[in-house]
Amino acid sequence: MRGRLARRRLNMLMVRSTAARKRRLAELKQEVAKPGFDRHAFHLRDVCELPSELQGSSVATLVDREAIQSIIVFPAQIQRGWHYVPKQALLFTATGVMHLLASIWPEQEPQVTCLHGGGLMYVKATLLLLYGYLEIVAQGQDSPVRIGMEFNTVSWDAISAPLWQFLGLNKTVASMSDQVIYSAEARRAFEMLPFKFFNGVQLYGLLPGEQVEKLVFEAGLTKRRLYFFRQPITADTLLMLTTNYMIVIQEDIRIKQSWILYYIPRNSICTIQSKVCGLSNELSIQLKRRDQIMDCKLLVTNQAVDAWRSTWIADGGQWQDLSCQPV
Repeated sequence: MRGRLARRRLNMLMVRSTAARKRRLAELKQEVAKPGFDRHAFHLRDVCELPSELQGSSVATLVDREAIQSIIVFPAQIQRGWHYVPKQALLFTATGVMHLLASIWPEQEPQVTCLHGGGLMYVKATLLLLYGYLEIVAQGQDSPVRIGMEFNTVSWDAISAPLWQFLGLNKTVASMSDQVIYSAEARRAFEMLPFKFFNGVQLYGLLPGEQVEKLVFEAGLTKRRLYFFRQPITADTLLMLTTNYMIVIQEDIRIKQSWILYYIPRNSICTIQSKVCGLSNELSIQLKRRDQIMDCKLLVTNQAVDAWRSTWIADGGQWQDLSCQPV
């Protein structure tokens, strides 16, 4: 009997907590101003200038240990038409990056996530019209640590420069020049790219001081739906192998005005697995930092996988073909 009453009280507390959260989010959404320049990211010179919602004892303690090189603040905003995103900030240091996410409750300290650039597993940036999502995964103390943040893509210019510097922390092969160099084979493939991806490589894919060794592009596949329509199966995909990185540039399978970007350190890749399922192929990139394991999955065409398999094996990488089990 007592156990039943305890469960009932716990359920009532959970219901009240959910209702209070909904009311608080409704209040915060009303406070968000109409879209404009005040919705875009901005730089700060000093940590003391951070909004009060992004300050606290935990932030102060971490900042005292690191020299902050760049601070980018993102105002509160509404994403995907309904989802409230609190104020947040990225603090780039000489060794990594900190992500601060404000609480929806007054006087509560922000959530702080710290990543070390030398333990990077991958960076994924999704840019869909005005919606952006940045995902960074790196080695943690006991298990991989992940940063995930939504933002307005107008802010991408503010993010990209310090992000490139962060990616540079993971380089194991140094370059004597900041210029991008192409191998003869990669240069020929680059010049034959569709115009959108030709520009995409220059805008998003070329990291300073990297040599592009191999470049594979495959147009996405579609299948007939009804009589007049075609349904996409895979997106247009570009795979690049550079001195220190495997870089993937894709379109979103539904939105042509989009970019999905992956930056994967070559020294974090232990093997690549491919699983053929009909016309498409699930590419699973197995990542490892010390004893911590993570995988990054892509859906690409079989032709792209065939070309990339040859490239990866020729470079000394491990590859495993898996069979697709029927459902």
